Amino acid sequence: MGRIRDAAVLAGRTAYRLPMPSAVYTNGLREARRALPPGRVQKSHAVDLQMIGRTRCVWLDRHHADRGVLVHLHGGAFVSGPFTGDWEWLSAQADAQECAALMIDYRAAPDHVHPVALDDTGAVLTVLAEQGILRPGGWVLTGQNAGGGLALTIARRIVAGELPVPAPAGLVLMSPWLDLSLETTGISETGGHDPVHERRMLEAAARQYAGRTPREDPDLSPLNAHLAGLPPIHLAVGTRDIFVTDVRVARLQLEEQGIEVRYREVSGRIGALVRLRRGEDMKRLLREQAAFVREALGTGA
Repeated sequence: MGRIRDAAVLAGRTAYRLPMPSAVYTNGLREARRALPPGRVQKSHAVDLQMIGRTRCVWLDRHHADRGVLVHLHGGAFVSGPFTGDWEWLSAQADAQECAALMIDYRAAPDHVHPVALDDTGAVLTVLAEQGILRPGGWVLTGQNAGGGLALTIARRIVAGELPVPAPAGLVLMSPWLDLSLETTGISETGGHDPVHERRMLEAAARQYAGRTPREDPDLSPLNAHLAGLPPIHLAVGTRDIFVTDVRVARLQLEEQGIEVRYREVSGRIGALVRLRRGEDMKRLLREQAAFVREALGTGA
């Protein structure tokens, strides 16, 4: 009986690790996309859709922009998003600050490859700056997973003078995807857990979005970029998130370049790409992030 059980376990593990077609991984993400906020978020905020250039944007409480603006870049591995978790997080932070929040729904692969997400985001921020909506010290740039890496690249471009946009007062990055080459997304620092299918999904998504651009390019993989001069950053990751190694390396690099980093590791995972995890540790993280944003915007003690 023991041999039969062991053979069954081994067969199950082998089957689990068998690769699936790339489309299976990426299509699942696309099915989870939430183009509009879920009902509970819509009930809590005034929701406005706006096309800025070719980019679809969604405002929460735009009438509060004079109190500050949160600009959020969603997750989705550059092939999908935003997701329910993006909306819930942005709603909670907008409520905490009583400010406006903007979701930039940048275009995604496979129809739109690099540098479309970067160009879409830069174009939206440029228009908002020209309109006086983004003011020095009056906005914070945030991002989760793919959106976190994108936010870091956008901030670097702003600081370097490549975009005519005032620098954000701070950055909030949650389990950001910082290296599309995926060289360190193994099992060494994830408690022995090998996220084999998540890694394969990311590999498929990275190939689709990068197109002909080498994935080591600093605009795709900000872990390879010079990041001096950035505003203060709140950086968070889960101890079992697939990006934990990259995020730990990024923290050291940022601190070595003189950037103020507030760092938090949450036990387990911050969440899957689609939803944020619940629990007391996540509530504590959300409070820390809210306090960081409040300090950056200067809206209270």
